[in-house]
Amino acid sequence: MNVIIKSFLNEFVKSKNIQHMKLDDQFEWFANYCIVNKEYDSIRFELKSTLTGRGTQGIDGVAIIVNNKLCSTVQEIEDLIQMNRILNVTFVFIQSKISAKFEGTEIEGFLRWVKVFFDDDAEEVFKTDEMKNFIDMKNYIYNNSQFMKERNPICKLYYVCNGSWQNDDSLVTIIEKNKSELDNTNLFEKVEFQPCDSKKLQNLYRKTKEPNSAKIHFEKKVSLPPIPGVEVAYSGLLPFSEYRKIIIDDDGNMKSVYDDNIRDYLEQDDNPVNKDINDTLKEGKFEHFCILNNGVTVVAEQISGAGDNLFITNYQIVNGCQTSHVLYDNRNKEGIERVYIPLKIIITNDYDIKSQITRATNNQTAVGIEQLEALSEFQKNLELFYNALPNDDLKIFYERRTNQYRDSDIESYRIINIETQIKVFAAMFLNKAHQVAGYYGKLTREIGGEIFDSEHKLEPYYISSITYTMIEDAFNKGIISDELWRLRYHILMLYRMVSAGPNIPPMNSKKIIEYCNKIIDSLKNKDIFSDIIMQSVNLIMNASHEINIKDRKVSERKSTTDTLIKNFFVKEI
Repeated sequence: MNVIIKSFLNEFVKSKNIQHMKLDDQFEWFANYCIVNKEYDSIRFELKSTLTGRGTQGIDGVAIIVNNKLCSTVQEIEDLIQMNRILNVTFVFIQSKISAKFEGTEIEGFLRWVKVFFDDDAEEVFKTDEMKNFIDMKNYIYNNSQFMKERNPICKLYYVCNGSWQNDDSLVTIIEKNKSELDNTNLFEKVEFQPCDSKKLQNLYRKTKEPNSAKIHFEKKVSLPPIPGVEVAYSGLLPFSEYRKIIIDDDGNMKSVYDDNIRDYLEQDDNPVNKDINDTLKEGKFEHFCILNNGVTVVAEQISGAGDNLFITNYQIVNGCQTSHVLYDNRNKEGIERVYIPLKIIITNDYDIKSQITRATNNQTAVGIEQLEALSEFQKNLELFYNALPNDDLKIFYERRTNQYRDSDIESYRIINIETQIKVFAAMFLNKAHQVAGYYGKLTREIGGEIFDSEHKLEPYYISSITYTMIEDAFNKGIISDELWRLRYHILMLYRMVSAGPNIPPMNSKKIIEYCNKIIDSLKNKDIFSDIIMQSVNLIMNASHEINIKDRKVSERKSTTDTLIKNFFVKEI
């Protein structure tokens, strides 16, 4: 193995806390991480949900990206269709080999198994639960092809090894033959094969640690007067040909540059603002766009360049999420180059100023200022609470700003983002383990004021996060069987009940702190933790006459949650 790859792999393994795994498995995780980040432009995703299961033929990783969201369940796809009324899909397949040579038989095998994946009888061929879940997702997507209004799915194939790709004629022939066969199924807009050798893999891993950046030519701009706490600020009009560099990466994918930790999940994708923006473009009123739209505000930490050529680094779009998504959806429309976007670029490292900008510019969406102020304050307090905790094995960090810890030395398994926080709190303290399988934005709107309430104590949020982190680690180490992975949120709920009792005190009371302390005490003792995990698992296994753990929909049914709660009380009698 190349010495640089070996160094990167060691760093990755430590970051993910998977030192106990075999080298081949570690490399599979590493390859999936690098490739999915390239396609999804985010390092905050559930890596285990991209794995295909032990013994799967020819395919080591699958990522299904729907409407710019990485999905791991049919429910997530269903939620996104309901919200967007459109279906843009990219299938990503990964095969990784630790060897230093591109083998024709291995590449052909990989491509052959991908073709099998799209056959009608794929479920009979692939035996692992993970692959059956991916097949369910694939079937659901094609059964809803009426929503493929823009294009068919894209199929991307990555073969990863530690060798050097030399464009060998015999290998190219194998690849082109199999690509042609996939093309001839007429299931795809296009099929891409990308050999990923040692050098390319190195660059992909480096990219996971780099802050986002964009180089633009911003001609129609003025400098704003000096502002305390702001290094420099510009306001003007930017043509779409330049704006696309801010929101679209080199592969044509949407960049993760939205302040979604605060706003994205509050906003309805089908709100009237979205429709108005879209109608302006559909009707060809390109020149009118700049006077009908309030524009976009970008906050960046660094800027360089001279004159009209600017290079912004580590930036976020704090206002204009809806505008950007609609522009992305219309990026190939004839005449789009005539669109000018009202744009402000503000350079600051002061997060309070960034929050003020977000609130002040939020006057064109369905999100109320009161919502943003309350949520922003709660998020800030939650981050401070996490940071104030002791630096021990139970130390974790709350990421309230997208990519906040991207270039830090903190192990990624210790970082909790808002999506994870919402899901684990809802599962553990709201008994909604069955609802977290869907898109988290929809989940948050459904639970409404039950989460992130300004009166809530912060301890339950931390407890749900650290307990989930430890349960996830128990899966990775084989302490809990992978067959229960889809029920991990139910295990989280049961862990609370077993360790502290079923009755939850009010979230704003002192008693909830005492309740949480019982759970934290159990987490600090490895033997007690393992015992409670086994009790939680046994509650599920002992309910096998009522709950079929092989059923891939079992985790999404309210009856599963109700049965487990009922059986806990029966056990206690």
